[in-house]
Amino acid sequence: MFVKDYMTPSPVTVSPDDLLGDALDLMKKHSIRRLPVVSRGKIVGLVTEQDLMKASPSSATSLSVWEINYLFSKIRIKDMMTKEIFSIKSDTILEEAALIMQKKQISTLPVLENNKLVGIITESDIFKAFIDILGLNHPSLRVTLLVEDQVGVLKSISEIVDAAGINIVSTIVQRSSDNRVHLILRLATKNAEQVTKIFEKAGVEVSHIC
Repeated sequence: MFVKDYMTPSPVTVSPDDLLGDALDLMKKHSIRRLPVVSRGKIVGLVTEQDLMKASPSSATSLSVWEINYLFSKIRIKDMMTKEIFSIKSDTILEEAALIMQKKQISTLPVLENNKLVGIITESDIFKAFIDILGLNHPSLRVTLLVEDQVGVLKSISEIVDAAGINIVSTIVQRSSDNRVHLILRLATKNAEQVTKIFEKAGVEVSHIC
């Protein structure tokens, strides 16, 4: 899967000279929490709902409504936006996008093509992709097998499942501390008892099933 499969194309944007209040209105109108800041066709920053709320006067303020309105009329996006931006391309694989977010401790990546903003991808988009890849939206059973870390083991397990007439929705291999691995299967069945018996008969250790 690629970034283009899960990004939000043609995102809503603001300019550096837009006002804080206008940006908040845009977020509310479009039910979004992040706005790329674009100037002369190029992205120059990023502003989040959290940034805007920090700049907004507290409900406990002693300022009058006139003073608050005056402040809002002066605070512009360029005064609060994040200028250090990490971007990505639309044909980048999702794993790389997730790795960049984790390493840089950020929740959003603008997607650029030829230095032009074509979309954004967020941590929520990554979560959705993770759910799709694992097949969590399908009626299924999650089975964790403890198997030897050797060539052909995945083929052997697949043959066992295939012989039982069960479809494999997704497969994950998790390394263990010894010479074995956790093979996590999501199977297109809800019959845990049947699946347990199938693997027990084949001499395969089932460490978890749900």
